[in-house]
Amino acid sequence: MIEKFRKFLIEREKDQFLLLEKLVLQPSYSKNKNDVDSMGKMISHELAELKMSQETVVQSETGNHLIFRSLACKNHDKSILLVGHMDTVFPPESGFDWYREKDDKIFGPGVIDMKGGLVAIIFALKSLDHYGLLTKIPVTVICNSDEEIGSPTSKDLIVEEAKKAIFALVFECGGMNYEIVTGRKGKSGLTLEVTGKAGHAAFAGSVKQSAILELAHKIIAIEQLNDPICQLVVNVGTIEGGIGPNTVPEKASVQIDIRYLSHSDGEACIASIKSIADNCSVIGTKGVLKWKSGRTPMAQSPGNLALFRQIKNMAEKLKIPIKAELRSGVSDANTIATTSLPVVDGMGPIGDCDHSDQEYMIRDSLHLKTLLSAVVIDNGWTEYRQNKKSD
Repeated sequence: MIEKFRKFLIEREKDQFLLLEKLVLQPSYSKNKNDVDSMGKMISHELAELKMSQETVVQSETGNHLIFRSLACKNHDKSILLVGHMDTVFPPESGFDWYREKDDKIFGPGVIDMKGGLVAIIFALKSLDHYGLLTKIPVTVICNSDEEIGSPTSKDLIVEEAKKAIFALVFECGGMNYEIVTGRKGKSGLTLEVTGKAGHAAFAGSVKQSAILELAHKIIAIEQLNDPICQLVVNVGTIEGGIGPNTVPEKASVQIDIRYLSHSDGEACIASIKSIADNCSVIGTKGVLKWKSGRTPMAQSPGNLALFRQIKNMAEKLKIPIKAELRSGVSDANTIATTSLPVVDGMGPIGDCDHSDQEYMIRDSLHLKTLLSAVVIDNGWTEYRQNKKSD
């Protein structure tokens, strides 16, 4: 089937890039429900003629989630799960609202994070459908609307579908050297709030109960928790406080991001930050630590590595030099990993500078990763059926 898939995709290369441009030019900021829903309608339209059912999971504040199932799902209790998110980090006022091709690169908001991945999913499915395989291979696709804000309304849906799958592919961008993600660090987002006592700066004296002064001590202590040996990353990303230079600040706060390889490392780091929050240097101040959001680590499990080896075998036939990657960023693959389902990420096209106005895709990688995805789905189902028979 490899050459058949290749031929199909080469003949539709123009259509693939026309769809990419269309999706990139459709704004889909996570907090703009109407725009994300418009994005969803475009995807639904592209898949409407395929042998797949469509389901809309309506949301009140974020965009609706979409679920697509091949007709073969009716005949099987397990399926192959594909996951891609429709939202981006770019609000309308960002000004990053254009699509541009230059040399071997394509620039645009979400071009690799992850509208390119969605295009790869769509055309991999079209390849399978063209050769009648969606009536034979059970495939479930989730297009969720809120990944960039932590998937608050789609986590349970993803877990539910993962429990019914044989393996999962997530279509965030691949590494610049065609890395496939077999593991991801965990992430926790925290807020540290400090309160003191307001006053006039001119009469504060040396014992002022400044929230900002106390927070300064705490920020230095928090940043010292970074540990490159165990790959623990701690970052104070934003700071707020005070109302003017001539006032003693009563309130101040920071947002903290931590990344960790193991759950125990994350718990230990949070405990250390809690201790820093509780113990104040400036008399009369008080610190309170609040947990905001997070994702558990995606370990490079035996199941993930076995799935990667299967993909690598297919990639070698396509002359794509993939290798495994442990990535610091988080995604919906972290959520899938909580079910112990074999999962890999980075199945989307390659590029760089996502979450910035320099985001770009390497043009040729879209075709290659789409082809690889179609082959992996076809081969993965064949191997699953053979293994089941031998059992």
